[in-house]
Amino acid sequence: MVDAAPRGRESGLAPILCEDPVVLVLGSFPSRMSLEKGLYYANPKNQFWKVMRAILDLPDEEEISLMYSRLKQRRIAVWDMVESRRFQQGSMDHDIREARMNDILGFLDTNQGIRFVGLNGGRAWSFFLRSVRGESLPESLVFQRLPSTSPANARYSLEDKIREWRIILDYLP
Repeated sequence: MVDAAPRGRESGLAPILCEDPVVLVLGSFPSRMSLEKGLYYANPKNQFWKVMRAILDLPDEEEISLMYSRLKQRRIAVWDMVESRRFQQGSMDHDIREARMNDILGFLDTNQGIRFVGLNGGRAWSFFLRSVRGESLPESLVFQRLPSTSPANARYSLEDKIREWRIILDYLP
């Protein structure tokens, strides 16, 4: 029996935003678990928080809500490329249908202190490229695709992800 799924659209999460961010991490769209909990990267199998704890040298036991504060203290913002999508049961990037993009260029214009934008995985990167196609981007900004922290990305070990994500440290005060 197929569950009767709600029709319509579902929206992502508000950004984790601090005063005067210097780094912006962009994902694609929150997982089902993240949407239910109202927290970014709430699936314990997603390695985002493990990577952040490792590169920022933070204790392993901190709750996600406390990690939000730690990111803000370090002037790291987190958001997603997709503002909303057609409702889907799944949490995988390939489940994203009829995506409406967040206004990333407007966000960057409002937060001109951002020097580095890290795209968490291939789908975030492709959404980003589609969103900025034909637009003029500040030359001072660095945009980089980073290995996805998703549990579906078995191509990279946790250690490999941490090594690649360390580039963020080059842009923090």
